[in-house]
Amino acid sequence: MYFNRTIPLVEVKAISKFLFHLLTGNVNKLPTETLVHKFWTTYDYEQKQATKYLECLRKHHLTSLQCSPNIGTYCGSRFGQKPPERLEKCRQLLAEEINVAAAGVTDRIAQNFHNYHSCFQRCRLRVDAHCTEVLWKMITDRRLRVAKVVRATMDSMRPLLRALPNLRVIHLVRDPRAVALSRIRYDDSARGAYAIQIRKSEPQVVTEASLYCHHVTADIRSRMALESEFPGRILSVRYEDVVANPEQRFRDIYNLVDEPVPKATLEQMVENAQKGQAMKFSTKWKSDLKHEERIMIAQRCAEFFRLLNISAFDT
Repeated sequence: MYFNRTIPLVEVKAISKFLFHLLTGNVNKLPTETLVHKFWTTYDYEQKQATKYLECLRKHHLTSLQCSPNIGTYCGSRFGQKPPERLEKCRQLLAEEINVAAAGVTDRIAQNFHNYHSCFQRCRLRVDAHCTEVLWKMITDRRLRVAKVVRATMDSMRPLLRALPNLRVIHLVRDPRAVALSRIRYDDSARGAYAIQIRKSEPQVVTEASLYCHHVTADIRSRMALESEFPGRILSVRYEDVVANPEQRFRDIYNLVDEPVPKATLEQMVENAQKGQAMKFSTKWKSDLKHEERIMIAQRCAEFFRLLNISAFDT
């Protein structure tokens, strides 16, 4: 398994390019996978402004596509499963920068990639014929556009901050003990292969927290550098602070974008935070993790707590 993979510059740039097209409404340059991704329907309750686009996808049977069931055989089905060299070759094949002959893959793997591209080419024709313009209008009609990103890093934000003067970035972080507990209780898709298979000598929750801190501390350092380069355009937010004091933190967020706080939105967020408080979302790890696990995570994630200027034993 591969724990310390450094994200290649080509991927950092690709994420910036993708987000640029998404935020500016240049949907013709978005990958087909984005236009028909299952998250459109999985999280439809969080995308109320996308109702017409969702209706279009459903009407034209574009919501349950299976274009890449066998790609995982070659590329891996989760982070850390394949070596960096394989991931780079996989990226090139998916982006059609090289052909299967140059990649030197078996006939079966070559056929998997051929099926992948053929499937999405057919999807593109259908989605462009019926729904792309609906999505374009949905984005361009909105003055404020928000994208929640999970896999992107802060290094991908620099090109965006330079290209889009009105862009604001909110960097949300959460206590690694809560993150690790949430991931291992969700399902395997939320965990890295490293945590699942490699570190058998320690509790899985400790390994998952270590993996999280390894990446998030690098992100925090990048964010600090960007704050100096782009003052007033980045806001760091801790999940625990949002749950504990939602009204103040949401006022901070709307101040960042220089907008008044909509009363209905604020009331909804406060209500959600109160539910989180009642269900102890931000503190449940204290009772659910063993004392030894909490101590091990605090030690492994010492840099995380130092960068945030908080004590691991006070949170």
